[in-house]
Amino acid sequence: MQKIAAAFVSALILVNSCFAQSMVDSLLKELRKPVDDTNKVIVYRMLTGIVKNTEPVKAVEYGKAGVAIGKKLKWEKGVAGCYLNIAAAYNDALKLDSAILYIDSAITWSHKAGDPNRLALAYLNRADFNMQLRNLKKTLLDCDTALLYAEKADNNDRRARILQTIGSVYYLQEKYQESKDYYNRATALYKQAGNLKMAAIAINNIGNIYKHTGEYQLAISHFKTSIHLADSLQDLVNMSMYYGNLSDVYTENRQFEFAEQAATLSLKYASEQDNQLRIAMAYTNFGQLYLEQKRYDLAIKAADNSFKLSKQESDIETQYNAASILADAYAGSGNHQQAYDYVLISKQLNDSLLKMKYDEDIAALQTNFKVEEKNKQILLLNSVKELQHQQLLEQRVLLFSSAAIALLLLAAIALMVNRYRLNQHLKEMKIRNQIAADLHDEVGSSLSSIHMLSQMAATKPTSDISQQKILARMSVHAKETMDKMGDIVWMIKPGENEAINLKQRMEHYAYEICSSQNIDATIDLDEIEKWKLSMDKRKNIYLVFKEAVNNAVKYSGSQNLRVNASSNSKQLQLVVEDFGHGFNTGNIARGNGLDNMQNRAKDMNGSLDISSSGKGTIIKLVVPV
Repeated sequence: MQKIAAAFVSALILVNSCFAQSMVDSLLKELRKPVDDTNKVIVYRMLTGIVKNTEPVKAVEYGKAGVAIGKKLKWEKGVAGCYLNIAAAYNDALKLDSAILYIDSAITWSHKAGDPNRLALAYLNRADFNMQLRNLKKTLLDCDTALLYAEKADNNDRRARILQTIGSVYYLQEKYQESKDYYNRATALYKQAGNLKMAAIAINNIGNIYKHTGEYQLAISHFKTSIHLADSLQDLVNMSMYYGNLSDVYTENRQFEFAEQAATLSLKYASEQDNQLRIAMAYTNFGQLYLEQKRYDLAIKAADNSFKLSKQESDIETQYNAASILADAYAGSGNHQQAYDYVLISKQLNDSLLKMKYDEDIAALQTNFKVEEKNKQILLLNSVKELQHQQLLEQRVLLFSSAAIALLLLAAIALMVNRYRLNQHLKEMKIRNQIAADLHDEVGSSLSSIHMLSQMAATKPTSDISQQKILARMSVHAKETMDKMGDIVWMIKPGENEAINLKQRMEHYAYEICSSQNIDATIDLDEIEKWKLSMDKRKNIYLVFKEAVNNAVKYSGSQNLRVNASSNSKQLQLVVEDFGHGFNTGNIARGNGLDNMQNRAKDMNGSLDISSSGKGTIIKLVVPV
């Protein structure tokens, strides 16, 4: 199978060499254009594909340049194509670990491009790399994936190549029946796709299976079919290989005449192509054929030609085959010394082959190890990226949460400000309503009295004494109205010295009303100055005080009045005490304003206590401050 693959690759190289240099020259001219566009990416991809067999390092440089431009242009398909050819270049440079790394990148970008045809090719290439590493399980997995994308692309040629690779995997495992099945399926698809050249190669592979299993007639039939197809296509490169395989099977089947004819044609086509390795192999066919016929001189001559040419081409396997034939031929001719010499040579070559196989296996293991290590590194990098992604996501969530909380706080603040404004508005409305009620109750009744007295004085004939009484009453009512108006204005007037104003007003009121009735007043309100009271508390304290003093002056009959204010850290206490005849607190008349005093105390969340006896009355107001 390795011979078959090598022959096919060499055929492609030979065909490409006919126009490769001229193509490279024309493509390099395209690179001189200053614009980095998709055409330049295509040029780099093509250059990578053309020179990868002869200058793999240069090919990698071209491919990476194409990748850079493709990424800049965000052209996924172009990037994927360049990565595919870079991987192939590394494969030609026998750097399979790098080849797999770049084919993985090609697969990633092919997925981004959404191109099933390119995906099928990328997975097929990775399958080929894994097969070279003898990682057959991964090879089959990649082939299965490649086949899925080939089905999506409806590409028979892709399907056929994938099936042929699967057939080669089974051949390496010596599962010949499975291998034949896949080769047959590949052949049918190649024919449907019109690719008869590849169909001939697949048929040749089936012939090798039949030769290996001893089914010589079937092998001969398949080799002849491959020859017929190659002849119709003028595929002269592969003709030497097909005739060489046919010669081998004829020799094993002891059809020596046909074997010699086939070997002669194999040599002819190899010579026409100047393919020294194929010429050496053709001489090996002759050597084996003549050895089987015991024509030792001819066998020695043919095998010696093969040995020399293969040595020039550094093909150890062909050298080994030629040396083995020479050892047997010299032994048959009676030249035991030469036979012994070639036995030693063949043994050394066999050891070299075993060592090469061992080195290949070790290299495959090392490459697999490198690939696994790189995969681990990639997984680690992906883990780090995922962790960074998670951290970034958490930061975003935290940021959005903080922003949401901030918005909620702003909304709450706005709501609180709005509620505060609404409360202030309600307070203003309450104050207005209270002012209106006070004006109606306090001032309105006094003005009505003044109005009625003035009408009486103007319309009714009265004596001078009656006129004087009416005018005196009018004067009293006017004075009361002025006082009440003054109280109302003071109670709603804002300012920083409300407590001081409250003390002064209370003192003024108490001294004025007590002096009018010859009552001795003792007043100590200094504690009130310590507190900054709200308008409502200032108003209610003043009105409770005023009502208490007024009741004491009017109804107690006391000649002394004592007013005292005290406080602690939580409460302000106001005490109004007279030394009159007292009254029964259980029979309080509702007209004296004591109910209003209780209500005002409740409005301040305070308490009002009234105690009275025959020795006087004490009214105690306690207000939280």
